[in-house]
Amino acid sequence: MATTIAFFDATTSEKTSFERYFTGPKYKLHIFDKTIAEVPLYEYKDADVVSVFTASNVDAPTIASLPRLKFIAVRATGTNNIDTKACQKHQVAISNVPAYGQTTVAEYTILLALMMARKMPAVMGSVESGQIDYRRLTGFTLQGKTLGIVGTGKIGMSVASIAKAMGMHIVAYDPYPNEAMEDKIGFSYVSLVDLFKGADIVTLHAPLMPATKYIINKKSLGLMKDSAILINTSRGELVKTIDLIEALKNKLIAGAALDVIEGERTLDVDTETDLLLGDKKTSFEIAELDVLTKMNNVIISPHNAFNSHEALHIIRKTTAQNIHGFLSGNSQNLIKL
Repeated sequence: MATTIAFFDATTSEKTSFERYFTGPKYKLHIFDKTIAEVPLYEYKDADVVSVFTASNVDAPTIASLPRLKFIAVRATGTNNIDTKACQKHQVAISNVPAYGQTTVAEYTILLALMMARKMPAVMGSVESGQIDYRRLTGFTLQGKTLGIVGTGKIGMSVASIAKAMGMHIVAYDPYPNEAMEDKIGFSYVSLVDLFKGADIVTLHAPLMPATKYIINKKSLGLMKDSAILINTSRGELVKTIDLIEALKNKLIAGAALDVIEGERTLDVDTETDLLLGDKKTSFEIAELDVLTKMNNVIISPHNAFNSHEALHIIRKTTAQNIHGFLSGNSQNLIKL
């Protein structure tokens, strides 16, 4: 019997790649450009393997409804969009792609830091309006400033390397310090409180889990310098958005650059329609987003930090290797359940 593999959130390029990686009578492919929630169950109920990107949430009812499902290949590093308890219950294995963002996301983080330091939202706004006041556009250089990195995995370390080469002073927090890399790159591990108090720029590179959800909140924002910049290219739920809005409004911090945000799916909807038809939570998220997009000290991008040709190639190739490895009994990149 052929192995049925269902891909969701698939781009045209991914479709072409996966059709090349899984050829022949051994495989039956379902490839959808929609999220798993947008595809009727009957179209993929025979799936042995499911592969999703971050937009698809594979919940317990979905897992329970797929009698042949044995493996979920997540085309990202984070797996918080998968119900791991349901996977454990139904003996479904999960894999991820651990290293694709190491360079791509790190470079994007530094890009956001530069844009915020040189007040690019206000600069671009002044050109658009035709009202240029250089006194309002004065920024600062990154050289000599303190960068606080929360999370020193592969991406966090890559950010540290680039920032060090730019002449920044670097402090970091991680519950599992990498002392060898601390010495090699030349940064210092500090407590989270000291990081928030001392950093000119705070950048988040931690996974989303119960211990890190809302790690940026009213209390932590209150510890930061009023000149500090917050950058988030990790997961939106690391930041409590309403607390961030309040801090920005009250000038407790100077600005924020967010590639991810709570309810980021609302970036790709018709706002008015969704306000009318959405639930209260969705409407609140849209309102938060609307407030942030109107601030000239905020940059919002649509979860785009990963999006380079090189990273996409790694994602497609590693996902195919993960699936082939699982099917052949040589699993790789498995998530511990």
